[in-house]
Amino acid sequence: MSNLFSELNDKQIQAVKATKGPVLVLAGAGSGKTKTLTHRIAYLASECKIPSHNILAVTFTNKAAGELRNRAACLLGQNPNAWMSWRGFGATPALGTFHSICARILREDAGVLGYASSFVIYDTQDQKSAIKQVMRLEGISPKDINPSTILGMISRAKNELLSVDQMRAQARGPIEKIAGNLYAIYQAYLKKNHAMDFDDLLMQSVVLFQKHPDILKKYQTLWQYIMIDEYQDTNTAQYEWARLLAKEHNNIFVVGDDWQGIYSWRGASIRNILEFEKDFKGALVVRLEQNYRSTAPIVELGNLIIAGNKGQMKKKLWTEKTSDFLPQVVLVADEVKEAEKILEVIAINAGLPRRPEYKAPRNDTVEEVTYDYESEGNKEPGILDKIMGTFSKSTKATSPLGLGANLPLASAALSLPAAGSLAQYSLSNIPFDLGQQKIDWNNFACLYRTNAQSRAIEEVLLKYGVPYRIVGGIRFYERKEIKDTLAYLRLLLNPNDGVSLARIINEPSRGIGEKTLGRVQQIARERDVPVLYMMARMDSITAVTASRMTTSQNDKRISPNRIQALKDFALIFERASHEINELTVKEIIDLILKRAGYIEYLKASGDDGKERIENIEELKNVAKKFDVLRGAEGLSAFLEEVSLVADIDTYNPQEGQALTLMTLHSAKGLEFDTVFLVGMEEGLLPHSNSLIDPAQLEEERRLCYVGITRAREQLYMLHTTQRALHGSIVSNVPSRFLSELGDEFVEFTEEGVW
Repeated sequence: MSNLFSELNDKQIQAVKATKGPVLVLAGAGSGKTKTLTHRIAYLASECKIPSHNILAVTFTNKAAGELRNRAACLLGQNPNAWMSWRGFGATPALGTFHSICARILREDAGVLGYASSFVIYDTQDQKSAIKQVMRLEGISPKDINPSTILGMISRAKNELLSVDQMRAQARGPIEKIAGNLYAIYQAYLKKNHAMDFDDLLMQSVVLFQKHPDILKKYQTLWQYIMIDEYQDTNTAQYEWARLLAKEHNNIFVVGDDWQGIYSWRGASIRNILEFEKDFKGALVVRLEQNYRSTAPIVELGNLIIAGNKGQMKKKLWTEKTSDFLPQVVLVADEVKEAEKILEVIAINAGLPRRPEYKAPRNDTVEEVTYDYESEGNKEPGILDKIMGTFSKSTKATSPLGLGANLPLASAALSLPAAGSLAQYSLSNIPFDLGQQKIDWNNFACLYRTNAQSRAIEEVLLKYGVPYRIVGGIRFYERKEIKDTLAYLRLLLNPNDGVSLARIINEPSRGIGEKTLGRVQQIARERDVPVLYMMARMDSITAVTASRMTTSQNDKRISPNRIQALKDFALIFERASHEINELTVKEIIDLILKRAGYIEYLKASGDDGKERIENIEELKNVAKKFDVLRGAEGLSAFLEEVSLVADIDTYNPQEGQALTLMTLHSAKGLEFDTVFLVGMEEGLLPHSNSLIDPAQLEEERRLCYVGITRAREQLYMLHTTQRALHGSIVSNVPSRFLSELGDEFVEFTEEGVW
């Protein structure tokens, strides 16, 4: 096995060979944690002769799970595709996200909890639709209580494994009490629709293990070696799930970095990693402290920043990667100058000639843009927040100049500017056709604390024709045509899915209103049959039932035309369900959309119809990976995978050359040659919500550390004298984190400040 260890350092080898008992690997940023995990899987299987199916490795994203699968399989000389499994658990290691592993467990065993194995998984939008229907049934207007607020409270309860009664008992204010009551009705609604939300996948798995020891024993016997990545991001439900599984053999191996715990706002508990040794007695702690990613000044800067936190485990990162280039702290006048400074740096790195004589071409083109706001921590935006929210743009057309994103790579290696050279470079020297220059845009990333900060940056990028991508903008799977297509497929698989039914009953229009659908749903509930079953048999309804088919007490009976429309809609699914057994997922998509008339509807929908159809074609490309499966089995596997896609899973630098814009939370796990941290000001980083809470302030410092350690070669930390944000212009105080830096590791400059 000497070849297996040839790429590892001594600490990594120690971690790989620690195969008995609980192990905590404290893996600093860029220290090779994925390599350690993959080599441990290979070591267990090849040298320790552990049967592959006895190994479980859990991650947080599909991207990380895919990388783990590919690298571990290659180390063992196996085909990674053979390690793919969508039903049950085969002869290979079980590798996946918490949610995907739990979904597969529940597909096998959730019948004892009263769920069908074909249950659907509701994403965020589906959950909002469901809670709105529940609130409507209870006579609660979404205008009085925001549905997202209720969902946030329910989500927190599930992450903490609180039952309905426990949530009610802990309720303090009137909103919490209402949320506790809605929790019960919401769960009943989900169960009636044979649906689970993301939080249910974890909570119901834990409930399954707690209530059915025989099922827990089955999985304890199956998975004798458990590995968990990014352990600092686990919540209460994930912790309990892992604890129960590991209780039998006690072979739990977790990798994480308490310095990168940044997700408390979505339920993560930093205590899980800080108290691992207390929870798992006799645990071995291995510290991976050698950084392979960043230069020495960047690594030292990260150590310096994070040293300000008290609640953390001891370690000190180091690297053999030397550099004379110091991270830059740059003060500029405002957010526009901040964005322009980014382009100055990129122009210097590209070695562009100065062009002071260059005149901007006249451009009268007006481009229509749309904004999409994404709140953090379930905090709802006001109207100004929405206006200032994330500007969603494709990298295919990022400017009125019509400059595309697929640009050739720079022919020369990245050249680092000498310290202090930025002050000699004027924006007037940067050509307005910067986006057409031969620049490797994928080397650069701009990171910010809040989505609203991207607005000014994007305006400058558009002005100079610079191609860019936003991670966390309008996601592919949230586009209307994709949501509609998935709703058709989910309803085909699960005729009880009321949320999908409500979404597509009039896509395309069939003249069926909310009142009509509501009345049919009511009668279906009374008869205890699926709504689709009811619709398909409309013309056989008895005279008594027909007399009750009114949309309200004072309305007329549902018209024959609407009854026929309801029947025709239901028959799309009833007939298709008998025809899909031998079809691939791609063929099922073609069949159901053709029967529904959806593609013809898009063709007639105007200028964007072609693009929407192209997006559906891309969805079918995703479906090709399931060609080995047929019928309902393939469809179920496909829907499960696309339901669990995360933001970072959609990040693909191979799509073309583009400057990457993203929040600091989205950047975790990524790395770039050059990183710009913008908005290094009090109120932004650290965020204003954290200033009076010591625990939240420590998390903000960890967030800053994450941003710093994304950089491989160059790091720029920018702050402004004043900034227009959220509808106001404010004078800024530099971030307290900047005051913690010394001249030894950074260089401070001021440019154009009044």
